[in-house]
Amino acid sequence: MYHKRSLNYFNQTTDTLSKIKCLNSLGVTYRKLNLEKEAFDYYFQALKLSEIVKDDRSIAIALNGIGNVFINTEEFDKALYYFRKALAIEVKNKNYKGQEYGQANIGEVFLSKKSYDSAYYYFDKSLVLAKKYPRREGVAIKYTLLGLLYQKKGDYQKSIDYYLQATPSLTKNNSIRYLSNALINIGINQLHLEHYQKAFENISEGLKSAKTINSKENIMLGYNALVDYYSLTKDYKKALNAQKMAGSFHDSIVNETSQKSIISTKIAYETAIKDKQIQKLAQEKEESQQEAKTNFFRLIILSIIGVLSILAFVIIFYLYRKNSDLELQHRNSELQQYILQINELKDQSKQSLVSTDQENFTEKFKSFDLSKREIEVLINIANGLSNDEIADKMYISKNTIKTHIKNIYMKLDVKNRIQAIKKVHAF
Repeated sequence: MYHKRSLNYFNQTTDTLSKIKCLNSLGVTYRKLNLEKEAFDYYFQALKLSEIVKDDRSIAIALNGIGNVFINTEEFDKALYYFRKALAIEVKNKNYKGQEYGQANIGEVFLSKKSYDSAYYYFDKSLVLAKKYPRREGVAIKYTLLGLLYQKKGDYQKSIDYYLQATPSLTKNNSIRYLSNALINIGINQLHLEHYQKAFENISEGLKSAKTINSKENIMLGYNALVDYYSLTKDYKKALNAQKMAGSFHDSIVNETSQKSIISTKIAYETAIKDKQIQKLAQEKEESQQEAKTNFFRLIILSIIGVLSILAFVIIFYLYRKNSDLELQHRNSELQQYILQINELKDQSKQSLVSTDQENFTEKFKSFDLSKREIEVLINIANGLSNDEIADKMYISKNTIKTHIKNIYMKLDVKNRIQAIKKVHAF
């Protein structure tokens, strides 16, 4: 009422900046009352006057206001467009408080779009500025935004921690709208953590505060939270009543009449700059045609590169397969040579060691400190017997044979059967 009376007085004066401030204030008031049509009307009036007098600060305020109303109507891409325009102005003018507010607004848009990493990036930048340039509940509001972010991500305890950091300042500054929202969200987190009694207390307290200021958004949030609470505690009658209340408030927040009014108000503003847009269209058409030609040549070049790439891939694949075949042949050749060496050594061992008695063999390898069993195993190896054959012949287990062979290799300083046989022949 007082803002409207002030506006009537300013309309009779030449104090344009005060009139703009009053229009923006009316936009804020109606937005908080969830009256989107009226909020848009006053914000666009403020924007038009601000652009006429070229007052950047007032332009940024109006742009942020319009963006916030688009968030209320869940038109997030439009909100992001206006918020970015506002932030660019604040950055140009080095207005840090304006940057804090703008970054928080952009973070809210990304949060609504479920782009959580981008949301955290802007919320964190906003929090840093809020701490560096403190203003009333500025830091607390950033904590509530971070609380909501972690709730969306499913980290309910961390979300509660951020909301609890916010509540003392919100209480101190009597920020009922933000405080009621924080309490309800704390309750929602506690429902997820199965702390039902605490959840009910916080939701009820937050809903009560929301009703005192007729914050339809928070009232709807509170009733939806009660639906979840009563469902979880199996009081389905109360859950149904809460659902009905939530539905009625949702219908009053976003409705067809409000949407049509918003669109018509936006058109009224955009018509004022239509002439400039038409001039740009001709230039953009010419640039578009030039870009189309450039893209055509790029497409041809990319096609040629693509064909050459495929051809190169085929050649590389062919060479790879050929190399693999050659490598396989080489390995087969090595294996055959290895088998021939083993067979030759077997033949040699049969000719030279078949009649050798263990006593003479022991004398030969006395310096290697081989045991009686190890000498016997070595003779069998030299005679070309396998582990299984040696085990059957000596009436001992295969594992014992493996142990003897391991000790023989170590004492003779060899690594395999072939080296062991060669060492036998060397003596």
